[in-house]
Order: sequence, then C-alpha cells, then structure tokens
Amino acid sequence: MRDHKLALNALIVRVVTCEQIRGATEEVTTLKADIIELRKDVDQLKSTDMSMLFGTVEILDMPSADIPACSDVPLATTVDETRVDDAPAELEAETDEEHLGVREETIYYDLVDLEGAMFETARKASLQDTSMEGFSGAKDTEIPGTDAPIKGSVDMQASPQA
Repeated sequence: MRDHKLALNALIVRVVTCEQIRGATEEVTTLKADIIELRKDVDQLKSTDMSMLFGTVEILDMPSADIPACSDVPLATTVDETRVDDAPAELEAETDEEHLGVREETIYYDLVDLEGAMFETARKASLQDTSMEGFSGAKDTEIPGTDAPIKGSVDMQASPQA
C-alpha cells in the first residue's frame, strides 16, 4: 500500500507542476478531481475488512476435515468386529491443530495476494484513464523542467563582479 501511495503522490506533484507551467486549465482541474477520487479509493481499500468480502466460515468440531460433498453416500454396514484405535487422542489433536494452522496461514496469504491484485488492477485502470498524454496530447518531453530557460528571462551567467 505504501508504494501505491508514493506513486499517487508522484502523480500529484506532476499535476501541480503542469498547473504552474500552463496555468489552471480544464485538463488540470480534471486530473485533480481524478486524484481526489483515487485517494478515496485507496482509503476505502485500506479500510476494507477482508472477512466482510468472503463472509465467515465456521469450522465444525469434527475429527476429520474430509466431509463428503454428496449426501447420497450409502450408510455404512455395522459389524460385530471391534476396532482398536492405534493413535492416541493427544497426537490426533496436535495434528488437527497443525493442519488448521497451515490452512489458516494459506488462506491469509491468499487474501493478501488477492487484495494486492485487486488494488493494482484498479490503480492501473485509473492511471490509464487519467494519463496526461490522453487529455492534452502533450508528452512529458514537451513539458519544460525547472532547469529550462524561461522566455524573456535575463541571462544570469555573467560574472558577479561585473
């Protein structure tokens, strides 16, 4: 998010510089309005609770995470045979906690990646819509910088002792 904010600030500096050089034009005013909207979008994305987007998922208290997706599973036939559980209950609980931890970590990283991709897509689309070349036809190379001579200025390269 910090990088996107820096890119937005750099865009603001370019618009202000353009305004100082060319004066307040319709294009500059439009760019300023677009930048304000971008800032609102950035603030909204920063305050979005990702759990609100996907809802909450309740994890049932079941010994196995493998739940059949189909309800047409035939019922098991019971037999008189007794089965002995080889794994102690503590080991199963630790394994379940480890699996849940890994699953939660994977989900968290996927959500972070999704948020970044969503923001990057919106930012690129906004920057394409508000490019300076698209509004005025001017290119960056045509905008004089601060070192460019100003028309009608006096040449200040004379010796200060003269």
